Amino acid sequence: MRIDEDAPGKRVLLMGNHAVARGAIEAGVQLVSGYPGTPSSEVIEALSEADIDAHVEWATNEKVAFDVAVGGAIVGARSMATMKNAGLNWIMDMLMTVVYGGVRGGLVVYVADDPGAHYSSNEQDTRMVAMYAKIPCLEPANQQEAKDLTKMAFDLSERLELPVMVRSLTRISHSSGDVTLGEMRRERNRLAFDRHWKMPYRWNVYGPPGPVAKHKWLFEQLPKVKGTVEEIGEPFNVLEINDSDVGVVACGIAYGYVREAVERLGIEVNLLKLATPFPLPESKVRRLIESSKKILVVEENEPVVELQLRDLAQRMHADVEIYGRHENSLIEPYDELSHNRVTAALARLAGVEFKPLRPAGEALKDLVAPRSSMLCAGCPHLGTYWGLKLALARKGGKVPIVNGDIGCYEQGGYGIVAKKVEPSFSEESRKYVAEAPYEMIDTNYIMGGGFGTSIGEFHAGYRDGKIVGLAGDSTFFHADLPAVVEAVVNKAKVLLLVMDNRWTAMTGHQPSPTTGITARRQPTNRLDIEEVARSMGVRFIRRADPWDLKAIQQAIEEALDYLSSPEADGPALVIADKVCTLQAMRLREYRPTRTYVVIPDKCIGCRLCVQFGCPANAFDVDTNKAFIDQVLCVGCGMCAQVCPTDAIVPKEGS
Repeated sequence: MRIDEDAPGKRVLLMGNHAVARGAIEAGVQLVSGYPGTPSSEVIEALSEADIDAHVEWATNEKVAFDVAVGGAIVGARSMATMKNAGLNWIMDMLMTVVYGGVRGGLVVYVADDPGAHYSSNEQDTRMVAMYAKIPCLEPANQQEAKDLTKMAFDLSERLELPVMVRSLTRISHSSGDVTLGEMRRERNRLAFDRHWKMPYRWNVYGPPGPVAKHKWLFEQLPKVKGTVEEIGEPFNVLEINDSDVGVVACGIAYGYVREAVERLGIEVNLLKLATPFPLPESKVRRLIESSKKILVVEENEPVVELQLRDLAQRMHADVEIYGRHENSLIEPYDELSHNRVTAALARLAGVEFKPLRPAGEALKDLVAPRSSMLCAGCPHLGTYWGLKLALARKGGKVPIVNGDIGCYEQGGYGIVAKKVEPSFSEESRKYVAEAPYEMIDTNYIMGGGFGTSIGEFHAGYRDGKIVGLAGDSTFFHADLPAVVEAVVNKAKVLLLVMDNRWTAMTGHQPSPTTGITARRQPTNRLDIEEVARSMGVRFIRRADPWDLKAIQQAIEEALDYLSSPEADGPALVIADKVCTLQAMRLREYRPTRTYVVIPDKCIGCRLCVQFGCPANAFDVDTNKAFIDQVLCVGCGMCAQVCPTDAIVPKEGS
């Protein structure tokens, strides 16, 4: 189906993110901006393909996306910013300030959290931010609610004149469910600007009467927020009193787990299904507390609801025991919920026996060989890492440091599953041999962290080896421009290595500033990293095609030589310039004209081609010979350049 189909009442199967997009369409959204981040990316992808009267864009980063949405809301447009959990950190400055004056048009912040850290570097709970900012947070339990709550969020935002957060989870965003379509709002908010609308200097936090008075205004909205959420959340916050001593609060997706657990254990509980984790619907929560002797709070990640529940119970002087992920913890405060974890917690609370189900994967564990994550066949990052590996071996010093970043290339730090690594307690720098591209990265945290940590290591005085910071093209513009300025101005002699594959590939091949198209596939300006870096004062820049292993190695070695030379007074930049192979093949910009094969008589079984890390390269332990999977081979020829005996050659007739 088309996400913009005008068919109220029609039942369709929608992915959670597509349901959110549909909710925005039904609400009459006028502006949407976001940055690709799994598991949130599909919202803008769906909206960019929809035939709707709205501006839809990929922003440079989440901060810019939120600022754009705030600008739209200030002039009255229904606006939405989308991001993943980690992306929310980027908008904190504006978010914590814009609430002091609020908004005119509906402003929705859609955030997809990632319990279990399936796609992320942390498990942060963004509901904490909503509570901190004192704005409502809506949390869907399924795909239907993902649509309905998103639609409702725009109405709620305009009614309260505050941003509203919609918090999803990986298990909702990336799974599909039954959704009934609703009416589509035809009218669009009229755009207007009034600098003193309902409040002097409404949109200027420093204007009279100043930030403190505007902060006071925010606190004055809280009773209104609580009352409105109590009213508008009525269809989604459902309380069942079943004459039981045991109460359960099930937040969002936890409701499904709790329902399964109750049925499996064959018990009765007083159950509150919760879609508004902040603020709580107090009247329903009070009734649950009054009806129960002990209450289990089931929620993903942090004890956001549990802490509010404890506070309310204390104010009520209620004689009730409260359990959850905080004090009296029945569910560990880390990792995502599962049927076994929730059922075990409820069984302990109810005093009944429970035999955990064996996870489906356990039965197959002994049959499946351990396998490391791998880059795609012919991925240019493989060539970049191989060139970096050889260059550092020659020019990197005693113990070089490679600081990673977020993108496909972060797999350069995932390591090899089959290799056992023991902790070290050395007080001296210690070098480890990187056999494969997947062992190249030494540090990795967040977007933009690679350049910044490199600069810090240099200025701290680390001189045991060369220092390298990595970035992709999208990351370079998302988070690294200020770090480039930092390196130039403060003369950090570090190697900045940018892997420009023209796309934001890891999150699903969304366009980056180096692609030359918009979210809606319209031609636009294509930014050149070399030109940008030169304009920022970077003096030494080299560019190479990573499919040419000698060329990329030479470029990196020249950069390392420069950093050791007297004329170096700042960073050196190397750009690995090659479009993503997978995307080039999808778009028919590249068609393999040949594949490669191994000549068995020439193969000496050294396994260098396997260490190279391309999934098309394999090894037959029975014959002690390498071979190439003809289905996976894309004809890049990098493995042929790695082979020391010229045993890898183009296949005849290909």
